[in-house]
Amino acid sequence: MSEIKNKLTGVFIPVVTPFVDQKIDYKGFEENIEKWNKSKVKGYMPLGSNGEFRSLTDEEALKLVEIIAKKRAKDKTLIVGAGRESAWATIEFIKKIAEFGIDFASVITPHYFASKMNDEALIRFYTEVADKSPIPVMIYCIPRSANGVLISQKAISALSCHPNIAGIKDSSKEDIGMFVNAVPEGAEFYVLSGSINKFLDGLEKGAIGGVLSMANYLPDLCCKIQELFDAGKIDEAKTLSDRLCNINEKVSGHGGVAAVKAAMDILGYFGGEPRIPLLPLKENEVEEIRKILKEEGLLND
Repeated sequence: MSEIKNKLTGVFIPVVTPFVDQKIDYKGFEENIEKWNKSKVKGYMPLGSNGEFRSLTDEEALKLVEIIAKKRAKDKTLIVGAGRESAWATIEFIKKIAEFGIDFASVITPHYFASKMNDEALIRFYTEVADKSPIPVMIYCIPRSANGVLISQKAISALSCHPNIAGIKDSSKEDIGMFVNAVPEGAEFYVLSGSINKFLDGLEKGAIGGVLSMANYLPDLCCKIQELFDAGKIDEAKTLSDRLCNINEKVSGHGGVAAVKAAMDILGYFGGEPRIPLLPLKENEVEEIRKILKEEGLLND
């Protein structure tokens, strides 16, 4: 197994940013990392959607990266969200985070000028970033949060051959096999599922891992799906996957990032509040999540 494939094989936590009174609680952030270090997850992805990266200043973002780079266990891979709306700004930010010794930069599809983001524009953007990035780049495809921009099979086929583009996190509603099958034979480019709902399906179709919001509060259960799959216990993997997908639908499927944070608080992590304009859950919604987790045998109190 190549070094890049080894670093990307497994479950990643899209790390939340905990806020208290709208300020980042860096201590709570550190405590979460220390707990996750003892889990089976392959690594972390801060500054993504669950990390509310659009709500952070660059100064805050860099401090979070510095902390997680220092606090992560040595065997944990670190992918950091770095996408900006221009290639220039993206490259400049990647240069800053690269100084902390991270492994990969995750770059969301540019989308402010969505109608102009055709294959030519996206291929040029990612090629420019990858050419000048000091670390390998991961493409981040999440149309629902990127003004509908979906990177095509044609673009992936071209970009997957770039030596400094390592893969893609697929958080689209498309068949994940579309991205796996777009990669030419011999290209070192790997696909990660962007949600628990397509995690097992992705593994079956050739993806090598996933970045799963649920791993913020149920890290080892998420990892168990891949363990069972790798052991050839497909039926058991499907049973567990169905269970977690059902829980996910009732938690973050309904309440988004705020619900992930509530579930973390209930299960002994530190979720904190979201940053406005995201609103925290109402008390009855938090209690409903507590009830769901207790019914699933995940909560003892």
